[in-house]
Amino acid sequence: MKILVCIKQGVDDGEMSRFDEFALEEAQLLRELCQAEGMDDARVDVITAGPAHAGAIIKRAFGLGADQGIHIVTRKVRYVPAFVTASNLAAVAGKGDYDLILTGIMSQDMMEGQTGPMVAELLGLPCATGVVKIFLAPGTDILRVEREMENGCKDCLDICLPAVLTIQAGINTPRYPSLSNMLKAGKKSITTLAEENLFLAPVRPKELLVAIECPEKTRAGRRVEGSLEDQVRQLKRFLREKDLV
Repeated sequence: MKILVCIKQGVDDGEMSRFDEFALEEAQLLRELCQAEGMDDARVDVITAGPAHAGAIIKRAFGLGADQGIHIVTRKVRYVPAFVTASNLAAVAGKGDYDLILTGIMSQDMMEGQTGPMVAELLGLPCATGVVKIFLAPGTDILRVEREMENGCKDCLDICLPAVLTIQAGINTPRYPSLSNMLKAGKKSITTLAEENLFLAPVRPKELLVAIECPEKTRAGRRVEGSLEDQVRQLKRFLREKDLV
């Protein structure tokens, strides 16, 4: 089985998105399951689209056990529309003959949850979002997955490979980088691709960032002072004014 994991470097902290760590761990668990069944060619690749410094998270992914890394170097440093990112990822993933593509359910900074489903749509692949369990029968081309719904409900789906899954947080416990993998990471090369070379014309975004604003403070705390009896009376009066008691 050939698995591709889409990872992202956070805009603010420069670290791999926490949600993508769950996707990477799940990919490695699937690879280990395949290898235990004698499928020695099973492997996990990672891909990211971001500025030059985003390659740092691929090296971390190597430390976590990824086999190969692909870096689509983009010019924009901060906000990039999900459609543009998905188009870049799909353009490369579509040529890789992958059995399974995993992403985190959303990025840790933008939290849009759109990139994974868009990659699936662009590649014409089935997709399941918010996956909390994956059951793989090695040697078959069908995955059984459970996805998280509202009110504690779950969907159970059989999905034919190749497919795209977005992984929910908590599906597993991501491992820490091992010393042996960190030593190997320095010897692994990253395939670097320029965004402008992927298409004949630049991808037109479906949305534009107008502005980023911090929410205004709408509530203020109220301090009660005086003796304990005075504080109790003030609190009681406040609760009655608000019809809370």
